[in-house]
Amino acid sequence: MRVGVIGAGTWGKNHVRVWSELPQAELVAVADTNPEVGKRFAMQYRIRAETDYHKLLDDPQIEAVSICTPSSTHYAIVKEAIVAGKHVLVEKPIAFTAAQGKELAALADERHVILMVGHVFRFDPLILRVKQEIEKGTIGKINFLYSSRLGLMTPKPDCGVIMDFALHDIDIACFLTGELPKAVTAVAQSFHETHGRSFEDVGFLTLHFPSGILAHATVSWLTPKKVRDLWVIGSRKSIGADMISQQCDIFDKGVVPEYNTFGEFKLITRQSDDLRIAVESREPLKEELAHFAECVRMGKQPAVPGLLGAQIVQIIE
Repeated sequence: MRVGVIGAGTWGKNHVRVWSELPQAELVAVADTNPEVGKRFAMQYRIRAETDYHKLLDDPQIEAVSICTPSSTHYAIVKEAIVAGKHVLVEKPIAFTAAQGKELAALADERHVILMVGHVFRFDPLILRVKQEIEKGTIGKINFLYSSRLGLMTPKPDCGVIMDFALHDIDIACFLTGELPKAVTAVAQSFHETHGRSFEDVGFLTLHFPSGILAHATVSWLTPKKVRDLWVIGSRKSIGADMISQQCDIFDKGVVPEYNTFGEFKLITRQSDDLRIAVESREPLKEELAHFAECVRMGKQPAVPGLLGAQIVQIIE
């Protein structure tokens, strides 16, 4: 499969690298508005570099494209790529509105091309291991989930931290529960203005699922320590996962029914048979792009089709 990458910035450069490593594909071109970026990749990977992405869409030899441009441009570029007959992997979000996302999904079906959205944590070995333990019944029934995605980042000019950060946590919660929420509550606030526009820098979200499961996510661009934590609390046991260290632990703790000293008061849970479980070391993006290539080759539905991408945006809306 001959591939081009549109947008080779902060995350797009990883698409360039991974496509160059995958035996299932041949990376032939990159398009970026910065000519110096293009020149660097052209020399490093011996590929063609363009400043106008239309030259990739007009190239009949390119079968598929990764679209890694700023989020606000996704809708227009994805639409052009589909109309040009290209299979498309677009980074999240698919678009800024669910209506636009659904339109793109319908157009891809109409033109018989694969449209996949880059919800990369569905390919993260850590998240997949958590999913496996849930399905095995290790923790019993899920009571609730909560996650923290915190760190210092320059606010984006076209979206806030909920669309940028919380989209991942929303998608992870839907993936682990196998449900879409029936209701959402959120509190958010903006503390900075960028390019004359103000988007939220911090958000606290709660998803209410039909089965009664709650999922809470805290996201921030202002926290001085980078945190990527996930907890799944079950009726029997609980899972704690650190997405930075890729460590995953199963906790089996019970509450001490009563205490008589201050020391006992500070330790109101008792330790039982906690277990650190092994997580395979695989690059999620490489797994994601390999899956996309396989879907194109076999003509099968991807794990994150356009419609699912639109549904996650609808939750944010």
